[in-house]
Amino acid sequence: MRLQNLLSSYRFGMGTWLILFIQFLAFFTFFMFVPFISTYFSHSLGFSVAFVGVILAVRIISQQGLMMAGGFLADRFGYKPIAVLGFIVRGVGFAWMGLTADPTSILIAASLSGIGGAMFSPALKALVTYFTPPDRQKEAFSALNIIENAGSVLGPLAGLYFQEDQFLLLCIISGAIFGAMGFVVLLLPNPPAPKASRSWIQESGLIFRQKQFMLIVISLMPFHFIYQQLYLTLPMVANQTTGSSGWIFSFVTIMIILFQWPVSVYTDNKSLKRIFSIAYVFLGVTLMFLGFVSSSWTVLLTLAAISLGSMMLLPSFQSYVANIAPKESLAAYFGFSNMAMAIGGSLGNFLGGVLHDFFVDINQPQTFWLTLSILTLFPIMGAVRLKYTQQKRRTAQLLAKFHGFRSDHI
Repeated sequence: MRLQNLLSSYRFGMGTWLILFIQFLAFFTFFMFVPFISTYFSHSLGFSVAFVGVILAVRIISQQGLMMAGGFLADRFGYKPIAVLGFIVRGVGFAWMGLTADPTSILIAASLSGIGGAMFSPALKALVTYFTPPDRQKEAFSALNIIENAGSVLGPLAGLYFQEDQFLLLCIISGAIFGAMGFVVLLLPNPPAPKASRSWIQESGLIFRQKQFMLIVISLMPFHFIYQQLYLTLPMVANQTTGSSGWIFSFVTIMIILFQWPVSVYTDNKSLKRIFSIAYVFLGVTLMFLGFVSSSWTVLLTLAAISLGSMMLLPSFQSYVANIAPKESLAAYFGFSNMAMAIGGSLGNFLGGVLHDFFVDINQPQTFWLTLSILTLFPIMGAVRLKYTQQKRRTAQLLAKFHGFRSDHI
């Protein structure tokens, strides 16, 4: 009872705390499992690296590309049922990967694991919004960012206890954990019954007509483009300057775990325009430094800027979505908001690699980082446009009130 009072006193509500636990377990299990995919399928089963890339791509596309569909289903059939089904589907997908050596079956299992994520992710974010008081939602999403990063750090450490020839055991354990999380979701309080009645086309049209929302989604894409360089090009620079690269992802996640809360306090009363401007200016400047001087210090500054961007942009954006989305379409908005990561991250992997190779081939590798620095200017201009749009809307509202006042008194 004391624990319940303590948690409730922080004004998140028991439902939000339980979701934080579920998300930690989801990220912990995911990052315990996923690093084994490339080694097992290429070494133990003898598949080509290209096929392993296809497996990973299928999982990513089936999850990121279907997020809005998952949110649409959650809005219509209930957040808890769709989240439960999503966890079970992912559990089946993970377990199936260890039970088959057939290429087609492996791809089906990979797609199931992605589809499961597309179902439970927007549903859980919608539940966080329902269970958390509006004045605490940004803090709740900040806590979610900390929890997810903690899981992504601790998961691979747990994976060290498994050997490559124990992949089947790892698959079954990971699948069972995700299946069990589906039953944990049933312990959540029951949110209001879904009231959405619009069709998929109507829902999509409504979202696309939200110009401010669309502008912010597009403005987040450069961040996700740059964030993907943690896995692609920044390890190369880290190897050149420090002799190793395995530490960079851990550095970023530990930074987020340690400093997310102070950053959240700082941004609490800041506008989205200022948050976007500060994050992208810092990111652009550090990338420019990295372009001019390739050293351990400029690598660390760039990693710190990426960490700051994650801490400032992601919780603020999720809180914004929670505030502007119609209650009957909450999960669909959260699902669609993930297009920033889907498009920005995909371009970061593909186009980022192409650009990097191009500049290396012409003996100007530093130009790659200067190009990324220039990329940060576009969302800054978008933030200025956002301020203009907000001022224009406020002016229109004031004029409408003024005309209404006049008509009432004539």
